[in-house]
Amino acid sequence: MKKNTELSETSVRLIRAVRAEAARAGVSTPELAKRIGRDRKFLYDRFAMKLPFSTDDLSDIAKALNVTPETLIRSASLDAQAGRQEQAA
Repeated sequence: MKKNTELSETSVRLIRAVRAEAARAGVSTPELAKRIGRDRKFLYDRFAMKLPFSTDDLSDIAKALNVTPETLIRSASLDAQAGRQEQAA
């Protein structure tokens, strides 16, 4: 198991996707934390790439942002594709 400071590439991309979807929805970090019933530190630790989101977290976040968990995963997948294209260029 990786240390918390060594997140997988997938975890990093999912965190970025959550941040992007929250920004698109105009939802601040404190507001998102409130909507999912967590304290701000919960999100700040993840947005600082210290800890990953669980699948339950992603489900709660998606609901709070009025998107599906698949939307978050698709966003993370697009981020991965963009990264691969940048490396190929």
